[in-house]
Amino acid sequence: MEGIVPKIKELNVEELARREGIGGDFLVELGLPNTALEGAEGVLIRNGIVILLCRSEGATIAIDGKEYRLSGHNVVILPENHHVERLSAAALEVCSCIAVSVDYVLNMPSPIDTNIFSYSRYISVLRISREKFDDLMSYYRFLHKESLEESRYKGEIIRSIFYALILEIIAEYERTFSIDASRNIRADDLSDKFFRLLAINYRAHRSVRFYASELGLTPKYLSTAIKRTTGRPILDWIHEAILIDAKMLLRTTDLTVQQIADLLNFSSSSAFVQFIKKSTGTTPRRLR
Repeated sequence: MEGIVPKIKELNVEELARREGIGGDFLVELGLPNTALEGAEGVLIRNGIVILLCRSEGATIAIDGKEYRLSGHNVVILPENHHVERLSAAALEVCSCIAVSVDYVLNMPSPIDTNIFSYSRYISVLRISREKFDDLMSYYRFLHKESLEESRYKGEIIRSIFYALILEIIAEYERTFSIDASRNIRADDLSDKFFRLLAINYRAHRSVRFYASELGLTPKYLSTAIKRTTGRPILDWIHEAILIDAKMLLRTTDLTVQQIADLLNFSSSSAFVQFIKKSTGTTPRRLR
């Protein structure tokens, strides 16, 4: 019926970038919807990645069933298929936003570390130092300024600045993972512990039993806890981690299907092909 607001609003980054962005791939100052004001039950990110730089005390954001209170200086990264259940007006007022299509990231110069996709899928909100936040905001201001310029090399300049921004964020993720590992992954929240373990181990281990054992829990208890916290079965998260990596390897490297299957610890190339077909409905060759 006319006038009814969809319960969950889709934010298709690729379509928005094609219509309003720079070179059809890049958006600065993307207007994210205020879910409370618009009566929606959330925003689903499609076909892209959204980066928020937030300087806040007390604003909240809920992502994939988990609520985060933004405190101090934060980087919030939302890859495709992330569900933002709540985005408060307070959060929107203090966040600077960049959105890019997945292809834009995959086509960055050199081989960009695609761990940005897997890291951000498990830790969406990073709290960083004021000094590092100021560094990232310098990149943002440069990107914003350049987006308004008319220059022969505009696209190349923006791509280079964004590449540097992504590498800085990856370094913060790696620092966070390194600290957690040195502390024996002692997070306050069970889902945090699981996702940190998953980001480090998914290539070698894909059984619930392994992660439950590492956390000193039974597989049933861990499965129930993750389903309750995130709304998704634990195997969905494990398979998604493998699938994301497989897609990246297929699209950004010249490795053979057999080599990728070996790298991702599949028993054979045929088992890998079957996994891809079941997950995507197509073959590895078509994903290249």
